[in-house]
Amino acid sequence: MKKKILLILGFLFALWLGSKLNALIFTPDVGVVVLSNESSEQIASAEISICGQTLNFSSVPAGEYVIAHYDVIADSHYDIKVTLQSGRTLDNEIGYVTHMSDYIGVIAVTNDEIAHKSREISTRY
Repeated sequence: MKKKILLILGFLFALWLGSKLNALIFTPDVGVVVLSNESSEQIASAEISICGQTLNFSSVPAGEYVIAHYDVIADSHYDIKVTLQSGRTLDNEIGYVTHMSDYIGVIAVTNDEIAHKSREISTRY
C-alpha cells in the first residue's frame, strides 16, 4: 500500500514539475497594441481583432491612448473598426504578426484614417 501511495505521489510530482518546466521553457508569444487617438474627437468605441481575439475599447479622449495585450497564437493581421464621437466610422486591415515572436504595435487613429505607425519585434527562437 505504501508503495502505491509513493508511486502516485511521485507521479503527481512529475506532472507538477513538467507543467512548471513547460511554462518556463515555452512561454507564450505576446503581442501588445497601443491605440493612439490622434483625431480631433473622442473615440466612442474601437474594436481590434487579432489572432482570433477581440480587444474592445471605449471613451478614448483625443490625444490619449490605450494599451492592451494578446497572445500571438498564429500569423495574423489587425482588423480595426473605430467609431468616433460624431458617429463617423473608420475601419482598416493593417499590419501583421508572426507566430513565435513578441510584438508591440502602435496604431494611430486620425480624423481620416487608421494607420500602423510602428512595430517592434522580439524573437526568441
